[in-house]
Parts: sequence; C-alpha cells; structure tokens
Amino acid sequence: MAEALVQDLIEEERGRREARRLAVRAFRPRRAFAGFAAALLVTAVNGVAAIELLAAALGSAVHPVPGVAALLDVLRRYTWNDPNVLVVMGGVAVLGAAFLAAALPGRLRGVPLAGSDPRQAGLIGRAALRRTLTEAALEVPGIERVRVRGLGVVRRGLVVRAGTYYRNPSNLAELVRDAVDARLDRIEPMHRPPVDVRLGWRKD
Repeated sequence: MAEALVQDLIEEERGRREARRLAVRAFRPRRAFAGFAAALLVTAVNGVAAIELLAAALGSAVHPVPGVAALLDVLRRYTWNDPNVLVVMGGVAVLGAAFLAAALPGRLRGVPLAGSDPRQAGLIGRAALRRTLTEAALEVPGIERVRVRGLGVVRRGLVVRAGTYYRNPSNLAELVRDAVDARLDRIEPMHRPPVDVRLGWRKD
C-alpha cells in the first residue's frame, strides 16, 4: 500500500516535470534570428582570425583576407590607452553583451497551467490572470476597487491591493484572499504564486 502510494507520487512529480518542459518548449520565444545573427558574426570573426593565424604560422607576409592589411595599418597608429581605442572596445563589449542577451531564450509568454496529461501544455497570459483575479476580488461584498500586481521579472508573487469604504473591515482581507485562492484553484497554474493581500480604507 505504502509502496504504491510512493510510486504514484513519483509518477505525479515526473508528470509535472514533463509538463513544465513541454510548456517551456512550446511557449518560450526562441529568438532564432538573433541567435543566428550572433552565431554568424562569431563564426565570421573566428574564421578570419583562423585564416590570418594560419598564414602567419606558415610564414606568409601577405594577408589572405582582403581588408585586414589596411585595418592593421590603422590599428598600428593607436595605443591601447588611446581614448578612441577605449571607446571602440567599450562599444564592442556592449555589442557582444547585446548579442548574447538577444540570443538567450526569452521569458515565457504567460503562466503555464497544470494538467493531468503531461503531453498537453496550456498557458494563460499574465495580464489575463491579473484581470480574472481582480474580478474575483471585486465580487467580495464591500470591496470597491482592486489592483493586482506581480508575476514579473522581479516579483514572482501576486500583490492584491484592495480598497473598501468600510471603516471596520474586520476579516475582509481574508475574504479577498479566499476569493483569489478559489479562482486560482479553478485556473490551476503549474506553479501557484504566493498571494499577498493589502487592504486599504478610504473615506468618501
């Protein structure tokens, strides 16, 4: 009995991992063009360097790649401490960092949803999730306004700022949390975000 329960838990966790991998593959932008451009640039530079190094190793006084001789003549006029050289080096470093950032896989387009079948992936947009949670919180009697924040690059949890005109709100914050949790139960996100409810009171 206990062994079967442990096996079921292992299978369930394995299914969650497979669903997560499928969602990442299906919904994460791959930025193929940026990656191809970065790879092409690196390949071209390395190819020129390899050809020039091979020619130098063979004792050739001629630069086989057109334009390299003129470029070297220009570079010999400057020192490493020259301001123009430092500016160019900084620009090259920034360009390389930009290419690297552009070639990395992008952030998921939304929040992956849990499912019983790991071969199927579902997703809800972050804005749509915030809207539906706002609607759920507004259904609580006494709540006049709601603003849901979170699920961004820095903030992984949800912050629900709710406003009421009740002078003594009592357990209204707990009711808002229960409403938001109930809506999350219906949506079933793959990774349930923590919910922080902040209730404010304002006079008419």
